[in-house]
Parts: sequence; C-alpha cells; structure tokens
Amino acid sequence: MEDVEQDRSGTVEADRPIAASLRAGNTIYLAGQIADTADGIVQAPDDVIAQAAIIFEKIRDILAAEGASFTDVVKLVTYFAVPLDVEVSRKYWEVRRRFFGDHKVASTGIQVAALIYPECLIEIEATAVVA
Repeated sequence: MEDVEQDRSGTVEADRPIAASLRAGNTIYLAGQIADTADGIVQAPDDVIAQAAIIFEKIRDILAAEGASFTDVVKLVTYFAVPLDVEVSRKYWEVRRRFFGDHKVASTGIQVAALIYPECLIEIEATAVVA
C-alpha cells in the first residue's frame, strides 16, 4: 500500500495516463471522475453523497472548459462502491437533480466491489454532445 500512497503525492493528474476529457467532433467524453483533489487526496471519504456532489462540481468545470454544460450531457455511468439501497439512490438522485435540473440523461448505475482508492465510494463518467 505504500506504493499507492507514494503515487498519490504531488501532481497526480500529470502522472495519470488519462485525460479528464477528450473531444471527438461535437462529442465530449469525460473520464470517470472521483472526489479527489489535484494532489490525489480523496474528499469526504465516508460520505458517498458528498462525494457525488464534489464529482458533479468537477464535471461542471470540465464541461465548462470544453464550452459545454449539463444540458449537453447525453449519458452518465455511475459506479457505486457502496451497497445500493433505496436511501442511497434517493439521496444520489437529489444531488444529481441539483446539477441537472429537469434535464433527463441516459444513465447506467453499477455497484462495484472497489474503485481506484479505498476511500472512493463513487465514480461518474459522462458523455456530452454539443451543437
């Protein structure tokens, strides 16, 4: 586990072999986002709903940098590393609604055993299409 901690120090984004987003024509593909800071520290490690809000803020910022917004999102995939139940689902939908409003998006939710770091409870990827 020490190697993982070492990898998480410094500028994590520069060391990762992925892009936060890529544009292909008018389609923007966002890599799965987690609730970490630029230096790799996972925020709200015990709160899946707080992590979801942080992730949606990151997605908003990435979309804005691409000249897009939540209304351009056509697909979301959400990975949950927590047991899914009615309460978690309801709270997740409330957070999502704060960012998307009434905009409906094709969506998939998947419960997984774990994500990249043990503190990560949720990861969200998005696809947007701009005019």
